[in-house]
Amino acid sequence: MILDGGGTSTSGATLATFIILVLVFAVSFAIGRRPKGNRPFSRAWLSEWLAVALPRITIAALLSLTFYLVSTIISDPQAGVRVACNQPLKPITSQPVTAERLSKAADGMTQLSAAAEAGDAAQVRNLFIGSDTHNLTHDIDGRLRQADPELGKQLCMSVVTIENQLTDSIDPATVKRAADMAANLLEQAAAEPGVLQN
Repeated sequence: MILDGGGTSTSGATLATFIILVLVFAVSFAIGRRPKGNRPFSRAWLSEWLAVALPRITIAALLSLTFYLVSTIISDPQAGVRVACNQPLKPITSQPVTAERLSKAADGMTQLSAAAEAGDAAQVRNLFIGSDTHNLTHDIDGRLRQADPELGKQLCMSVVTIENQLTDSIDPATVKRAADMAANLLEQAAAEPGVLQN
């Protein structure tokens, strides 16, 4: 497990989940009713033990599952981004996806990266929110996924990462990295057959 404030690793969360499951189960038996009146490990004793144990196993499993899911999300900030990009982004405009729009959007992402590198949060927002750089990334997603599903999903993840950053205080390094990736992916998208509408 990572104990330096950076969250937990997936393997650490799995180990912690297993420990919690065992501890909850053990404590429930320590303070709860135990099988009585039958020879230990006889069929009747095991049947009674199972009847007593099932509700406790269920509760312990639910608690452990909750812990695991929360720990996984905390340890992997991109988990929510991947979920958001399981489906194509909804188009923002009805404008055709042309080579000119795509080229300008790639340039816009490059400018966005430069603004993030300079630490200019206001300029980052101005370049992205309400711009055709942002609109194009939504308008192209469905067409791009038909041509190259993985390329489309990667572009979506870069865009959603930037969108998430703009809802709170901006981390310049994260925005720059996502904008650089988006610019590169948009350039690749221009070469994909069936993406552009001329």
